[in-house]
Amino acid sequence: MIKKIDHIGIAVKSIEKASELFSNILGLKVAGEEIVEEQKVKVAFLLLGDSE
Repeated sequence: MIKKIDHIGIAVKSIEKASELFSNILGLKVAGEEIVEEQKVKVAFLLLGDSE
């Protein structure tokens, strides 16, 4: 039985549209965004349950 998941990555074309979907429709809070230079990606952190 799975007790905890550290993180899940989902590749999307528009992080802004995806963040809006996850927050407005699924009720998740966007906790922050950052650019990961070495991977050339922008990531968003969304909170679910007692995750950090």
